[in-house]
Amino acid sequence: MFRSFWLAACLFAALLASARAGYLDENPDEVFATVYERIGSLPVQAARDPYVWLRLEELKREPCDQKSIADLALMLDKLGYRRQAADGLYKFVKNCGAPLTALHRSIDIYLKLTDYPKAVEVADEFMRRAPSNREAHYLRGVALEGVGDYHRALADYSDAIELYGADKKTISSRVFLRMAGAYAALKQFCEATAPINMWIALDPMNRDTSQTRKIIADYESQGNCIASTALRKETFPLHGQKNVLTVKAQINGVSGMFILDTGASYVSVKSAFAGRAKIPDAGSSEITLVTANGQTKARLARADKIALGKLEASNVPIAIQNVDDKSYGPGIDGLLGMSFLSRFDVQMAGGFIEVRTRQPKR
Repeated sequence: MFRSFWLAACLFAALLASARAGYLDENPDEVFATVYERIGSLPVQAARDPYVWLRLEELKREPCDQKSIADLALMLDKLGYRRQAADGLYKFVKNCGAPLTALHRSIDIYLKLTDYPKAVEVADEFMRRAPSNREAHYLRGVALEGVGDYHRALADYSDAIELYGADKKTISSRVFLRMAGAYAALKQFCEATAPINMWIALDPMNRDTSQTRKIIADYESQGNCIASTALRKETFPLHGQKNVLTVKAQINGVSGMFILDTGASYVSVKSAFAGRAKIPDAGSSEITLVTANGQTKARLARADKIALGKLEASNVPIAIQNVDDKSYGPGIDGLLGMSFLSRFDVQMAGGFIEVRTRQPKR
């Protein structure tokens, strides 16, 4: 065992000695010209670091060695050559096709450099290669916020949440907070409460706190959309196949039949109903919805008012789907999802669902 260790140490020393001679005597621009064509050139001072020199030699021998580029980027970052690290990771993936983790790392570095346009560019590449990767959507959302494109950022944050799958409870609060912040940047303060309410609704026992209520209250105050604290409730019996609950609701004063769906992120409506309810979608962003039948696309819009019996909410994010009349079932106009329901307490017990106004904590 000691002999093996000794041999390995000798081998490393020999390699280091070889690298030392090279990094002192040779011109890296000439030695690694073919490597630089693929990952971008490095300052001479950076290339002459013995560890960097060895990684460049590895990439000269094996142009698409994923470990070598990862190790090289880590060292460049450590030495303070962060832009070169980000550039190298990005160009490596474009030339070698993998790994996607290199794009993730590259975006992280550009964000730290506050080079948001470049972060958007790399995130777009990430999205082209992995359109259903939730981290790609989240990172692009952050980058888009940096360039002030809040509408597209909202769509990416929405997709990041939706593409997470069934267990949304484990999603970090940062995604919901950033989504709320993007709404606030657009001066849509009432809509900003929706992602916070949704995050709370996923685990109300632990998340319905004085802190989260203050965040919501601040947004409601800025948007003049403070909800009534008077106790109001609606109770609906569960019946029929698989406990599908159909309710009558009004959107912008137009009545429709909706499936009450606590598993749906948004109130979703058919485009035909959106037209009747005068819900504009011009200039709205396209988002992804994950349904029982797979992924589908929708337009992210806003309803001025939604009423479920005595329960009302204003400025509710809503998804408009271009689907046929039978998509939700005969006579059904859409889904009453969490962008509306999360503003209330929803409880299921004894064969009933009760939706009621959220009461102040004592």
